[in-house]
Amino acid sequence: MQLNDSMIIGPYYPSYEELFDFEINYTLLSRLFKSEITQDAKEALLGLKLSDYCDHPLISKGARWIDEAIRQEEPDNQLDLLAAEYAAAFIGTAGSKAAYPYESVYTSAQGLVMQKAYEQVRRIYRDHGLENQSDLYDDHIALELHYLAYLCRRAKNEKPASPEYMNFLRDQATFLEKHIFNWLPKFLKKIHENVDSCFYRGAAMMLEGTCQDHQRMLSWVQFDEACD
Repeated sequence: MQLNDSMIIGPYYPSYEELFDFEINYTLLSRLFKSEITQDAKEALLGLKLSDYCDHPLISKGARWIDEAIRQEEPDNQLDLLAAEYAAAFIGTAGSKAAYPYESVYTSAQGLVMQKAYEQVRRIYRDHGLENQSDLYDDHIALELHYLAYLCRRAKNEKPASPEYMNFLRDQATFLEKHIFNWLPKFLKKIHENVDSCFYRGAAMMLEGTCQDHQRMLSWVQFDEACD
């Protein structure tokens, strides 16, 4: 069930189940944006029953688009076609209109990778004992979503209202503000304007809905009061 502002009475602490849902969503989205879909990933998506994934309108719509894209009559080269769609959407070529999935591209004056945002998020990851083991730059959307999944996982296993729990929630709110919503609207706009793939347009809807819902949930948390 979706919460709304009228349902919040007194101090609010996201439940284990709520944080687990966000952990799952961010883990899924991280995989979708990280690289091309493999056969194993496709089978995992089919097992998620995305046609009836959740009750959030935008997340649900995006999930249905993904589900329909992978369930339509399957050509022999479906995975190759999805790989081509991924490359066109997020890798592109010089001068193309690809939606490059790096924070630095949208937040630096030059529109280049490995700029200030890259250094900032790398430092944040390392402060939590996390190291980027992939060949992607640290401010790639997939890695930033993986970090949010990590924060949700850590928070859900702490006692609500405890200092550790509140710190993980605060880290989520801060990261969403400073390293997601500072570039997500531009990234999503690029996808909607330039990406034809129903699969990845669906992923963009899920991403937008998940981040908006997460930010709204955290806005109900009274950090200073809860930590007194």
